[in-house]
Amino acid sequence: MISKINIKNIGDLLSDIDISNDTREKINCIAINRDSINSQLSQPAYLNAIVAILVLSGSGEIQINYKSYQIEKETVILLTVSHLFRFISCTSDFQCLCLLVSKDFMEEMDATDMIYKRIKYGAILYNTPIVKLNKVNTLLLKNRILSVDKAIDKCDHFYYKEMILNSLFAFYLDLSNIIEKDTGLQDNSNLTRHENIIGLFIELLVANYRTEHKVDFYASRLNMTSHYLTLIVKRITGQTVNEFIFEMLYSESRNLLTHSRLSIQEIAALLNFSDQASFGKFFKRKSGVSPIEFRKRIP
Repeated sequence: MISKINIKNIGDLLSDIDISNDTREKINCIAINRDSINSQLSQPAYLNAIVAILVLSGSGEIQINYKSYQIEKETVILLTVSHLFRFISCTSDFQCLCLLVSKDFMEEMDATDMIYKRIKYGAILYNTPIVKLNKVNTLLLKNRILSVDKAIDKCDHFYYKEMILNSLFAFYLDLSNIIEKDTGLQDNSNLTRHENIIGLFIELLVANYRTEHKVDFYASRLNMTSHYLTLIVKRITGQTVNEFIFEMLYSESRNLLTHSRLSIQEIAALLNFSDQASFGKFFKRKSGVSPIEFRKRIP
């Protein structure tokens, strides 16, 4: 039986971290070990972010779009919003740096250059999300990620956002150079039609879930019937389209209740519920507690 699939926002991975900087909910750098993997990344999930996981030590096994990969130190794992993944196992000495960039923040790089699209959308990375590095390139990418991390902390910098974007852009330039020059990977992707539809659906969902809660919307945008979309999604993932939509809404609800100062009424409006009562019923059905009770339990 297929495990339940979750959709996580960056904020979901920060539940045990004291966030004093709101920017870190949009872009963040996190050190990950076996304990954090077991608690956060052992169940199948789509992450609502562009992710680069740089493995620094240890080894393990990761499943991406139902295909298993062995990973070890000096490896980078590159995930988009349409990659379903989970860690199956890792050694006790497993350590990695994780760079997470939300879709909204990533799109701010558009005005700078379009090079990142080769990272974000390239089919080469969809089918080959694991890239083996050497020691020099591992150290280079590690330093680039740490540079992004330092830039996020410089909240009082007059050109704060530009500093973050420039450090992020430098990371993607080096990553692109490594992929194109040193790995010899070729764009030989051969996605099946159903795999392609799943990827397009997830990207469409990430862009529209706050305002569009009906299967008909996603099916029409993909030029197919609701029945056909539901059939494909169920066949490939084991879950329905509605389950994906509701999981996305529930994930964002938890994130907003935990990390924002918005009132419950404002959250209901932001997520396009008809009123606060309907949002409350939805949230309690998913969590077992009301939004008010959930917020009271937050440390």
